[in-house]
Amino acid sequence: MHGIGAILFAVGVVAGLTGDLMILIRAYRYSAFWFLACLFLPFVGWLFALLRMPRPALPLSLSAGGALVAFVGYCL
Repeated sequence: MHGIGAILFAVGVVAGLTGDLMILIRAYRYSAFWFLACLFLPFVGWLFALLRMPRPALPLSLSAGGALVAFVGYCL
């Protein structure tokens, strides 16, 4: 069970970081303020993605889904 948890945790972290990086790239293209806010304040990236919902739906789902999978892997 520990091996499955470690694999889920690693996959979740990679997926979450990929989604967060995609959100950061979109925030940088939008404005410097949003980029710096997303970079230094927790959960502002998700807020940015929710406010601009039609376009960054994939990065938001990757980031949130990765966080969920990493949490489940951590709990196992």
